[in-house]
Amino acid sequence: MARRPDREGMILLNVLLVVAMASVTVLIMVAGQDIEIQRSARLRDVAQAGAYARAGELSAVTSLRRDGIVAAGTDNLAEPWAALGQTPVAVPGGRFALTIEDEQARFNLNGMVNADPAAISLFQRIGEAAGVAPETLIRIATVVRVAGPLSDSRLLVAAGVTRDEIALLEPFTTLLPPAALLNVNTVDETLLALVLRDPAAARTLIRQRDRVGYLTPAELAGAGVSSTGLGFTSDHFRTVTAVTVGDVDQVVTSRLSRTRGAGRVDVTVVGRRSGV
Repeated sequence: MARRPDREGMILLNVLLVVAMASVTVLIMVAGQDIEIQRSARLRDVAQAGAYARAGELSAVTSLRRDGIVAAGTDNLAEPWAALGQTPVAVPGGRFALTIEDEQARFNLNGMVNADPAAISLFQRIGEAAGVAPETLIRIATVVRVAGPLSDSRLLVAAGVTRDEIALLEPFTTLLPPAALLNVNTVDETLLALVLRDPAAARTLIRQRDRVGYLTPAELAGAGVSSTGLGFTSDHFRTVTAVTVGDVDQVVTSRLSRTRGAGRVDVTVVGRRSGV
């Protein structure tokens, strides 16, 4: 018996529909596999970037611990820990960069917690040089005096200090335990001039430091400078590790604190902020 043309057409249509559905299913499966592969690759890159960042942080911890043992009397920019800084270099799968900073190279705002007149006076000079309004400086000093010591800027912001004003002060100031003194062996010439109220004396001391590598109390006394409120060592540092692996960029900022005592030196990570 002859087949009806309309029936044959329906069979062909059903066959084509099944083939099309199978093709779409395969495409969906392939696309899903591609997405999973991309996701896996990104997770791998994130993990690899994190490993590089931790290695950078660990290198700083190791160097600072060793420095605290073999060179306890000074912390200066000619020492190995200061040479850890690494401009961007190629690493397997990407690039790596590391910076290390002595946080005691800046004025410690918590030094005003006991209303020390010398510390408050220095802060006023710093604020004026940074272009911050006097009323803002008074507000900051008051918050530190009443609520300090501070560990971050949140209370300052809550008291009405703007982020822009905090940014103006950041090159000169930091927030550390009150006992942390300004290190004359890492401070820059601009801030040292504000401390001494004598740009010429600051320039002379910085040049001497550059020649020898560090300053001592005797050298400050010889220049007619009092070492009151100043230090020659540091125990608070900050590292920034920037890593690129594949299309993943990761920046890890770590705050390191060093403690010494009874023949022992420890360096711990007291804060860490990362972003991908």
